[in-house]
Amino acid sequence: MLDVSHFLESPPLTPSIDEIRAALDIEASNSIYNPDQHIAPQAYCHEYRAAAVLIPIFHCPETGQLKVLLTQRSLNMRNHPGQIAFPGGKHDPGDASIQYTALRETLEEVGLSPDCFDLLGELGEYCSVSGFCIKPVVAEMTRMSELSLCEEEVEQAHWVPLNHLLDPQNFRYVEREIGNVKRGFFEIIYEDLKIWGVTAGIIFGLYKAIENHSRN
Repeated sequence: MLDVSHFLESPPLTPSIDEIRAALDIEASNSIYNPDQHIAPQAYCHEYRAAAVLIPIFHCPETGQLKVLLTQRSLNMRNHPGQIAFPGGKHDPGDASIQYTALRETLEEVGLSPDCFDLLGELGEYCSVSGFCIKPVVAEMTRMSELSLCEEEVEQAHWVPLNHLLDPQNFRYVEREIGNVKRGFFEIIYEDLKIWGVTAGIIFGLYKAIENHSRN
């Protein structure tokens, strides 16, 4: 079981694209630790459905920074309105692969076509309280293209520095009672964005994958 306090005191990571690719080669089969699943297992008794998200990373030539694309879900969405998320969604029966799901959803939500990306690898699945096992697919955006947001699903899009997301000092671990059951999750604050729940959990998983690789 993860020592959350130890993680929150861990050093920041500033990986290159090649280091991210190398770290993902060995992480695709290891599930991402979800603290909520361990403290409230009764909330995770599901027949899980498959889903995927894309973690698009862009090397900004002006600043030399790596930046990650995040979206704000439409305020009119039935599930999780207004939350910060990666582009993605459920795996449809007609999807050729889970990677195809992530790329298809990205095209539908923000208008970025698959030929904008070079796939770097995958993280292990993140199981959510809503009944999805989510496969994060990590990709370098090799061709910048203008975003075209699907207004029904996406309110805004944001490019967030990767080094901010991979600094545990920018994380908080929150526990609260919901319906008399203790729940726990990570959250990250960047400017006026609050990134929490599944999205923060997946970012934590990316941190751990890169950290584990750097120790080997």
